[in-house]
Amino acid sequence: MTVTLTRICQGGIYDHLGGGFARYSVDELWLVPHFEKMLYDNAQLLELLAIVWQETRDPLFAARIEETVGWLLREMVQPEGGFSSSLDADSEGEEGKFYVWTAAELDPLLGATAPVFKRHYGVTDSGNWEGKTILNRLAEAGLADPTTEATLSKARAILLEARATRIPPGKDDKVLADWNGLIIGALAVAGQALGRPDWIDSAAQAFAFVRDRMTEDGRLRHSWRAGKLQHPATLDDYANMSRAALLLLEATGDPAYLAQAERWVAIVDRHYGAPEQAGYFFAADDTPGLIVRNRTASDNPTPSGNGVMVEVLARLWLLTGKDAYRAAAEATMHAFSGEVARNFFPLSTLLNAAEFLFAPVQVVLVGDRADAAAAALLQALAGQSVPNGVLQTVAPGDHLPAGHPAAGKTQKDGVATIYVCRGQACSLPITDPDELAAALAAG
Repeated sequence: MTVTLTRICQGGIYDHLGGGFARYSVDELWLVPHFEKMLYDNAQLLELLAIVWQETRDPLFAARIEETVGWLLREMVQPEGGFSSSLDADSEGEEGKFYVWTAAELDPLLGATAPVFKRHYGVTDSGNWEGKTILNRLAEAGLADPTTEATLSKARAILLEARATRIPPGKDDKVLADWNGLIIGALAVAGQALGRPDWIDSAAQAFAFVRDRMTEDGRLRHSWRAGKLQHPATLDDYANMSRAALLLLEATGDPAYLAQAERWVAIVDRHYGAPEQAGYFFAADDTPGLIVRNRTASDNPTPSGNGVMVEVLARLWLLTGKDAYRAAAEATMHAFSGEVARNFFPLSTLLNAAEFLFAPVQVVLVGDRADAAAAALLQALAGQSVPNGVLQTVAPGDHLPAGHPAAGKTQKDGVATIYVCRGQACSLPITDPDELAAALAAG
């Protein structure tokens, strides 16, 4: 199940010194990448790794998450808070020059550690690409023993410092709303899974940047660079940022994120909706200079806006109880359902969202998130794999929307309590973290 993901994490497509994944591999081994690093690729891999780590607890995936987030926060964050778009493949006119090594370069830098490093990272005198070596660990299915890993970590730090003296690849420092939505959501998911509130804080800062600095006349813009906004927002901008808002809602419990998602979805309905056909157009109805307005659910390298919107609408329905959201989600899904029979491969976002709509796992915390008992329950929840889960926090005395399966349920014995609901059936009240983990694992 995890063979491909493991190969990606161990291959040359991964930057073993600085963290982060290159855009794609040009061979079947995941060894030789096109060295360009894209924000959207790393966002999607980061969220996937977090979900798979919750399921497997594989330390390799945890390490790649930590290292990739480290690269993002070290190299890709703009001073104002948003994330840059990409790093080029070339430096000094040569693709990959910044990233590759020769055995002769490593020996004086690593000294006595050089042989063990070379063995684990596939370094040879002849190299594995154009006479040089792309660092990789494809000969290993996972991490080595802790002592060896500590040695390799020190060696990587030495090489990273040495690499910093090279001329780096160029950076595309545009901040794009849709790609930032992807990375914000991924940081919210990974931050919860691995217990890193600082990652969630970084996601919140980037969210605030897009919300506040990339809005003009009440509408999102697609691109920001050096203080200048460009281009009307696309459906993908609104869809990914709305999903990011709802994932930050789960991570923080701040209801302002829910309100913002609802405001953005109202704009999508008004300016992007296709009422006669259902679903949404890629461009707004007032975008200048259009010949046609495209409407599709097919994924590109990034998830389709219509597919993401089905998930967003489903989440809003579950969180608010407003049936208009459910109806819009179903209408969007049905608008593209005929395409599944023709070619389902580019429709994974839509299909995943449909499963979320029809088979959600609703987790309700009744209590104050700041309370120690509530925090322990949330920590146990974050460690579990619940792909179709949606978390809702309700203060004692507040009420869930009418029709919610947990409507009317209260705390047990006056302490923070969780209910796990599938369909219209909810678990008994849960106040013990171990009991919660068992209830989620039972499916």
